[in-house]
Amino acid sequence: MTLLKTVPITSVADDAWATIRISEEISRKKVLRIFRREPDGWIFTSNDYRFPASRLREGLELGIDARDTRRPGGWDGRVEVEFNVQDGLDFCQDVVRLRVAPILTFHHLMSVSELLTTNGNESVTPYQAIFVSELQNIPGSPSIKTPILLFNHSDDVWAQDILKPGFTSFPGLSGPITLEVMIRSTGGTRDEIDSIGNLETILPYEYNGTSFLAGRIIEGSHLETYPSYPHIYYYMRAQEIQDPLILDTDWLAVGHVDEMVQFLPATDTLHGWALYIADPMGGINILQKAKKDGHGDCKAYSRPNGTIPGFEDVPGLTVAETLTEKLVADNKRFAGRLHNVEETLKKATGIEDKDIHKVPIIFTTGVCWGPDEGVSPEQNCSTKHAAALYPGVLNGIGINNSTYLSPNPWGPRIDGKDIMVQATDKVYGEAGYEVIYIDDWYSHHEAGGEIHCGTNTIRVPEKPWWDTKPFLKTDEEEGVMEL
Repeated sequence: MTLLKTVPITSVADDAWATIRISEEISRKKVLRIFRREPDGWIFTSNDYRFPASRLREGLELGIDARDTRRPGGWDGRVEVEFNVQDGLDFCQDVVRLRVAPILTFHHLMSVSELLTTNGNESVTPYQAIFVSELQNIPGSPSIKTPILLFNHSDDVWAQDILKPGFTSFPGLSGPITLEVMIRSTGGTRDEIDSIGNLETILPYEYNGTSFLAGRIIEGSHLETYPSYPHIYYYMRAQEIQDPLILDTDWLAVGHVDEMVQFLPATDTLHGWALYIADPMGGINILQKAKKDGHGDCKAYSRPNGTIPGFEDVPGLTVAETLTEKLVADNKRFAGRLHNVEETLKKATGIEDKDIHKVPIIFTTGVCWGPDEGVSPEQNCSTKHAAALYPGVLNGIGINNSTYLSPNPWGPRIDGKDIMVQATDKVYGEAGYEVIYIDDWYSHHEAGGEIHCGTNTIRVPEKPWWDTKPFLKTDEEEGVMEL
């Protein structure tokens, strides 16, 4: 609730009175409430309630709250609060214009306060329990103290696609007042264009006369299917602050932005962050070099079979057998689509080449899902749409400014070392990140997702969205509107 105060009017006659009104019918009836402070608490106040002269002389202490958010094609969050005073034959009016604070998404400059995932079910999703156990016992990193919250009443393992943690905040007496908001998927967790894994946030930047101090949302379009834009796009655009940028994800079978791009904090960069983008040909080159160096007969996948009873489906192909002409040609085509994505981001943000990191990821085609998995018929089992061949290391979690959780790619082991892990360590290490690997082969990878898809994070907004500087505590009148 936001506080409002009127300046004491000491000169009014004893029979003077006043009203506080919200004139717009939609605002008054559906979305806004006015309260007045009384000795026994806050009391709802209607448009026709009359404040006596004694209260006017003291000055009114009021509160206003909103029961809805900004909506596309509906209430835009604006309201005019009228203060009307009748003193005999004299009438005066003052008006204050307010607007409900926007709903915003977190970004990776904010520290993680909680890590979210689903608990799973031993009979339905036995592999999820193993995944959760690895998250709870992240190897080699005692410095990571992030608490893990488990969703216990769902077998759905796609915690990223269920919802997007966000927040709203506004000035308060001692600093910003922040409320966490959970933005639900509008089409179900696997209605892929509307899954919330298809919504991420560029870190704050200013470029070419535009300013996104709270970061900027990105979403993926599916231009070959209908609808082409996610339903949530219009809602997030109505918030105005993080105006969504649409990227082409229609070449992906699932079609989420988190499969191809990522934004992490980085020093000595134009905006204080770096872009990480999938590099299909970089991945192909790793396998081609291994083959050229005489390792063509090496197993393409280092993950052992049989670690979970009843699961024996890690491919037994060699590096040479994996490098088919179709695989190479497909990844060249995917690289072209990613080049266009990169150019879109360069144009929008002004990011420099030195701040762009190419993450080797090989894509494959022909991946199939069940009829209830939400993948469109055009993309299900498609021979032209992409899914990660090895677990997609780009589809992980930035825990802090130095730690990155990645799916274990289980690439070929040459001279005792996983060459895909080596490539991942190198690209993230360039920005000072330690990479910690989690096995998500059965829990998420085989179903078309990775660690990021199976988790979520609640973060702490440490700076107000309306300013670039840290919010400093002010005097007791900070955040109070005077009429």
